[in-house]
Amino acid sequence: MHKLNDRRLPVRILAGMTIATIGLELPVLAVPTAPMLVAQVACVVSKTTPVFRTANPSDSEVLPRRPLTVGTAVALVEPLPSVPPVRVQINPNGFVDFAALNCGKPPTPPPTTKTSVCRTVRNTVTSIAVRREPRRGSQAIAAVGANQRVYITQNGGVTTSIRDASGEVWVEVDLQRTFGKNFGIAPSFGWLSNTEPSDSRSTLVNGCG
Repeated sequence: MHKLNDRRLPVRILAGMTIATIGLELPVLAVPTAPMLVAQVACVVSKTTPVFRTANPSDSEVLPRRPLTVGTAVALVEPLPSVPPVRVQINPNGFVDFAALNCGKPPTPPPTTKTSVCRTVRNTVTSIAVRREPRRGSQAIAAVGANQRVYITQNGGVTTSIRDASGEVWVEVDLQRTFGKNFGIAPSFGWLSNTEPSDSRSTLVNGCG
């Protein structure tokens, strides 16, 4: 009888090990986490405006919703840059003209030292306008052509640039150093389109050799 019990002992131990293994393989329940909140800019509609489908000012297609009326509070998806785009994205979806909103004053950027560095217009560019503001419809105040030297501004060693709603990148030009006069503008700066969405090449190239 003792021998028979000895033969069954390993079976009992094996069964216990199997149960323990199954217990170790039970899935661990995931602990739900709270959604991450993104800081948004609060604005108020200052004049009745439709809600557009895209950020492109040339796209007039509107979303199938009622226009936003004066006094309506809206939240912007992204913080406002120092020079806001023509259209801004609102929560939960859609874009509105920034001119139709009252968002208060944008935060004042920390003071930095403005300098200028020399660049050269790419040799395939025949003529391109320097404008008063960083947008296509702004007044043209000068023009530059192939291989011409252009002095662009920098803040803290970073080129002063703005990307508009269409994806076009504008750089700030030091008019005094580039043309030798200020065109009656104070401060003496203009804006040059450095890239276009349809062209990956820059208007300006590094150096002034």
